[in-house]
Amino acid sequence: MAKKTTRRTSSSSSSSSRISLNKFAFWLIIVIGFAMAIGAVCNYIGFKHSEALFNWIKQICFILAMFIPVILSYRHARYKNTSWFVAWIIFTVLIVFGLISALIALF
Repeated sequence: MAKKTTRRTSSSSSSSSRISLNKFAFWLIIVIGFAMAIGAVCNYIGFKHSEALFNWIKQICFILAMFIPVILSYRHARYKNTSWFVAWIIFTVLIVFGLISALIALF
């Protein structure tokens, strides 16, 4: 019997965006780990103002890490009805405002 071959076709835009999001997530984890290691070394050495620097680095890393769930949640929210999409926008703006205000408070 002859083997049946099937070709998987996918749109290039969804495939490339998924790959780029995966690459972004990979490099983000690398950057966050590197930043956390630098902060820990500075704290261990007793670098002056290391606690403030470490908290600032952690906050920046957390803000960067929030990009992935926001993008994934947008992909889900855009297919919901208008009221759910507006609720998603409101909560996303509140989260962004909270993160930025916490970062400003660290100065």
